[in-house]
Amino acid sequence: MYADFNRKYRSKPIIVSRCGYTGEDGFEVSVPHTEIEQFMDDLLNHNIGELVGLGARDSLRLEAGLCLYGHDINDTLSPIEGALAWTISKRRREQGGFLGYSVVKKHMEEGVAKKRVGFVAEGKLPVREGSEIFNKKGEKVGIVTSGGPSPCLKN
Repeated sequence: MYADFNRKYRSKPIIVSRCGYTGEDGFEVSVPHTEIEQFMDDLLNHNIGELVGLGARDSLRLEAGLCLYGHDINDTLSPIEGALAWTISKRRREQGGFLGYSVVKKHMEEGVAKKRVGFVAEGKLPVREGSEIFNKKGEKVGIVTSGGPSPCLKN
């Protein structure tokens, strides 16, 4: 992550970082709330950027396989259940020393009863958050945490 804490906008400190979670190249800018309207007007008036909505953010992050806290992951889901073991270094997975390590270790050794996965639905209608998932026998096997259309898959 790159973050510059020494930037100013209209004499007020701002933070510019490259730590987005959409999988795309870009910047995140933290501006004091008192300056946000003027900041956005300046960006738009100088053709520096354009506004996009949460749908654009979600389609990008979903195609990149990235989570949104409070939807796909939360404080009741371990990194193993969330398919996020890759975010824990090999040394930390082996040695521990972090909050929740006992649960993570148990899940790595014994497996989990539930796990976040990605899937592609048939047809053109996007599957939305909260939709229940059933197997061919009609048994509920999961619930959708995030869903939407896929521009790269054209559905």
